[in-house]
Amino acid sequence: MPIEGLDRKQLEELAEADVSVSVSASSLLALVVKLERLEEEIVGLKRTSRTSSKPPSSDRNNPNKPDKKKRTRKGGKRKRKPGAQKGHQGKTLKQVANPDKVVVHPIDGKCAHCDTDLHGVQGDGYEKRQVFDLPEKITMEVTEHRAEKGTCPCCAKPVKATFPENVNAPVQYGERTQSMVLYLQTYQLLPCERLSELFTDVFDCNLSTGTICRMLERSAEKTAPIIIAIKEKIREGPYIHSDETGMSLSGKIHWLHTASNSELTYLYVDRHRGEPAMRAMGVLEGYTGFVIHDYLSSYYRITGILHGLCNVHHIRDLICVHEEHGQQWASDMIKLLLEAKTLKDRERDGGRCVGQRTLNRLQNRYFEILDDGYILNPEPERRPGQRGKLKRGKPLNMLNRFHDRHLEVMAFLIHGVPFDNNQAERDLRMMKIKQKISGCFRNLDQAQAFAALRSIISSAKKQTINVLQILQATLSNPGKAQEMLLGT
Repeated sequence: MPIEGLDRKQLEELAEADVSVSVSASSLLALVVKLERLEEEIVGLKRTSRTSSKPPSSDRNNPNKPDKKKRTRKGGKRKRKPGAQKGHQGKTLKQVANPDKVVVHPIDGKCAHCDTDLHGVQGDGYEKRQVFDLPEKITMEVTEHRAEKGTCPCCAKPVKATFPENVNAPVQYGERTQSMVLYLQTYQLLPCERLSELFTDVFDCNLSTGTICRMLERSAEKTAPIIIAIKEKIREGPYIHSDETGMSLSGKIHWLHTASNSELTYLYVDRHRGEPAMRAMGVLEGYTGFVIHDYLSSYYRITGILHGLCNVHHIRDLICVHEEHGQQWASDMIKLLLEAKTLKDRERDGGRCVGQRTLNRLQNRYFEILDDGYILNPEPERRPGQRGKLKRGKPLNMLNRFHDRHLEVMAFLIHGVPFDNNQAERDLRMMKIKQKISGCFRNLDQAQAFAALRSIISSAKKQTINVLQILQATLSNPGKAQEMLLGT
């Protein structure tokens, strides 16, 4: 009896009667494909931020999420005690030599020892206590510029003095106010409405949201020469961290790209994610050093660059292969990568390089692990009637990447580039926080201005430069800001 056309109830009746049924090859193939798809969906539901690119926030209801409070050493003791760790440079409030205001409290009342009236007793010294507080009222300081007008003694024509370059309207906000707005908007990530409320409540200044947005857009003119210098300086380094993240702009997905190192950050907004944006940002095109990235295929279309793959991404994927597919080779590869990193860090701290003998041993072990993996994951065979590209699955795809790109996986050990791409991800993280707090941007100009200012702010933070000071310098004297960041 053919199985096609039977519903669930009829199939149950046949099963109870133990009746033999026949099924066509096409129907059986459809069932197999559907089963495989359902299995993939189940695996996808089990994945967490430890085993995939899902954010940690998605682990909230995961029963297997590790509890940080229960992470202990053997013996039940915590790895680290709460509070500041050994070697931490502490900070404490200290008295100043010249206080802004002094209040003297005369001796009064009665003696605590003999109950004598102390009114009028002259003191012969002081015990000092200082209170640090904000002024009672912080208000805007208004400076009026007056350009004198007169008459030329020679030609009798009217003449007048010139205003300073930055004073170009009958009424305007000064550069210190603008830099404070940019500081609170682009560094502290306050939304425009809350920023407007803050200026009203704290400074008694009714600053509209439209004015705040215009301040952000106008800042792009000041940042342009600094951004060009940052890009050129990044390209001089032996390696560049690169990554991208999605962002909402007027209801459409755009991409924030970064090219950075340990001292400088460049952020760029584009409607593309791949090769067109990577070329348009003007950093990777023509660069001949190493680019550390997460194996996005678009990087391989940029000619001339060398590649270093992020091994934190690899470890996360290997955890998935080990835990969800039960394959030991993935765990062995994690141990090998971490061992190689430890050796590299130890030799680097001692001013040495990893020896060729150690390097050969690690590389031999690397390929032995891959051989073990290939035994468990042979190339798939095409089934009768199957069309299209054969699906290899995550374990086999990982094996092929590690085999074909082994020099890029081990670039940290061979060429001394970073082990991971965490630097780029840290540089992009604030954009995700910005979107959670403030939402999207109104237009591309605002997004590009925000990215330029964040490039300067991130670069300043890496070099422990005061953020408010660098923003003030950017608005008043871009050349000075460039010198602060780049020393040129």
